[in-house]
Amino acid sequence: MVSHVLYKFCLLFLFVVMITFTASEGLCGEDLKVTKDKDTTTYTVGSSESRKKAIEEEERDKERAWDMLKNSNIIIDKRK
Repeated sequence: MVSHVLYKFCLLFLFVVMITFTASEGLCGEDLKVTKDKDTTTYTVGSSESRKKAIEEEERDKERAWDMLKNSNIIIDKRK
């Protein structure tokens, strides 16, 4: 009787440990890129493709912001 309960407990424990390691690997499995210069060290998380997408999105946002400023009716008062 005790060995049967102990057996079930061990199986449950192993199942929980497996789930925990699998989930942590899935959540933290992103790539880490380290770039070292003379004075600084830069750590970047994520794949190179996701970094490229982020940079492209940032550039598009800058272009949209400039277009919005160019096309707006802003009057600058230069009088003193």
